[in-house]
Amino acid sequence: MSVILIHPNLTIGNDTVAESFYHVLRTELEEHTDVRGLKTAMHLHSVSIQSDEVLIIFNKQTEDYSQNVLYVLRQALETNCTIIPVSLYQQTRSPADMIGHIQSFDVVDQLRQRRLTEKNRDTVAFSLTRLIMSKVQPTMSVERMDLFISHRRADGEEIAAEFYNEFRKRVNEVETFRDLISIKVGQNAQEEIEKSLYKSDAVIFIDTPLCGESIWVEKELQIALGLNLPIIWVKVGAAENRVELKVIPGGSPHYKIENSEINDLESSNLIDDIIHKAFQLSRTNAMTVIDHFNRIQQLASSKQINLIPINKKNMIYRVEIPRVIKGLNYYQRPLSHVFQLFGRNPKDEDRNSFEPLISDLGFLLHPDLGYHFDSGLLLGPSASLSTVPPTQPICIDSVDEYVTSLQKYLSSDKNKTPKKGIIISGAFPDYEPEFQQQLTDAVFSFSKAVLDKGGIVIFGSHPTFQHLILDLARRQRPDDYINAVHMYISKYFVTQATINELTNKATIYATDNIKDNRAESLTSMRKAMISDEEVAGIVLLGGKQHVDIKPGIDEELELAKHKGIPAFIIGSVGGRSSELAQEMIESGGKSINTLTKEQNHKLLTSLDYRSLADEILQTLGF
Repeated sequence: MSVILIHPNLTIGNDTVAESFYHVLRTELEEHTDVRGLKTAMHLHSVSIQSDEVLIIFNKQTEDYSQNVLYVLRQALETNCTIIPVSLYQQTRSPADMIGHIQSFDVVDQLRQRRLTEKNRDTVAFSLTRLIMSKVQPTMSVERMDLFISHRRADGEEIAAEFYNEFRKRVNEVETFRDLISIKVGQNAQEEIEKSLYKSDAVIFIDTPLCGESIWVEKELQIALGLNLPIIWVKVGAAENRVELKVIPGGSPHYKIENSEINDLESSNLIDDIIHKAFQLSRTNAMTVIDHFNRIQQLASSKQINLIPINKKNMIYRVEIPRVIKGLNYYQRPLSHVFQLFGRNPKDEDRNSFEPLISDLGFLLHPDLGYHFDSGLLLGPSASLSTVPPTQPICIDSVDEYVTSLQKYLSSDKNKTPKKGIIISGAFPDYEPEFQQQLTDAVFSFSKAVLDKGGIVIFGSHPTFQHLILDLARRQRPDDYINAVHMYISKYFVTQATINELTNKATIYATDNIKDNRAESLTSMRKAMISDEEVAGIVLLGGKQHVDIKPGIDEELELAKHKGIPAFIIGSVGGRSSELAQEMIESGGKSINTLTKEQNHKLLTSLDYRSLADEILQTLGF
């Protein structure tokens, strides 16, 4: 499969914004797949389109498309290839009449919903790349979703049943897990819930007023955050008289509905809207696998490994890795791995189909000698729940874990930084709930990178990120997870009992309640956090865009600069960090870190958070 890009000059005409967007989009796509650019009338006239290709066209304001452009569109419709119209401006939201039934990718709306400025069009181009790649590489997309319903039985059992029944009516689109239905008598509930969460593409959290009482809801949300699963937050009932949630899954709910609306689910669009939202978020989550594949390509580009495509459509590759067995004076054949990438966690049926698939590609199983590769791997977004190393040649794991293990295996001994702590400073901006997952992905990626490198995650207690980081540390560093996390928390917000409860999950630093004043108490906590003896750098993500008061992210940046701590501002998550990153680049002032101007611009626009984290940690000496 390949991508065909019609140059915007052939539709919009001479336009600097369109030219820039096209260049970023094409450059990014060429990192992942074959791209054919149609830039002249002759290209349009002579092109031959195949059914498995994806065609990208930029909409124009009027309907006077050239005959050559219409010829290409007609051919695309006849071959039934995928067509994605792109709207760069409000005036170009409608595609050509011939493809008027196809929804455009709306750049203006993408910027608005993400609370980004026009300077962040590159970020939207990267987002469009992910959408295109989900069409080009089908194993990266989810056709039939597995959904997990999280609810409180006391006041949500009937509501969950209604949701479950409506989901079941859409069995061709989703498979749904609900504890009362899906767990058989005698099974270990905790174990089955963990297994089902791992297999799920998204969690539907039905937040009824008594959910805050449930230890099961707390566990389910914490596990989901630790696995970086998308959570669709549906808040049911009035805002008052609710038990406060112990684990908050995001900045705000995706949906707020009244109890009376539950009785009308069958005739409403709510269930279909939730399914669509889950598809959107899981697709975004799935495309992070491409980011980790970029890390493999970087290892190949630096000649540390040899990466050989076997079947690009099904995302099957072979990796040859130098052996590092010292003291042996003879030739050593490279380690050989064959892997397949998935945009979801691979299931047993994927493993069963993997062997005949690779056999058809020439990797036959010898009756005595077995496979002529060392490991066959089915790699998805989340790590396996098993902590036992695989004993069979074919196994399921996460692509993140796989690349991290390669990096560790290939890394050379060098002097490491004496300070091992990275402050993760983040908060949800006031943007649409579906873009909350982007910030969660960033916090997850940076935290996991620090933990993988043997570092310490330092952060101020945040109701969502707290549980994500704590659960992630427990999974990644089971032997020293308490030392791996330094959590700062103000007594203004919590009781001593809560502090005591947290001490078995992380190293807790509690600061005093200053005059019962929220702002002063937060400042005291931030000063203590910035003064942590292990701090090597600070990563700033998101943040509220306050008008009347100084945003918390600004205060932490100022404190870091005063202490001489390198700061790294991630702009593509939106919110205040987007503004700060842009201001820093445009001002051309003194750098706040040791990265180049080009690298800091990458922090402004890139959605590949794990690669950004690796680059930052490398420059800090991790």
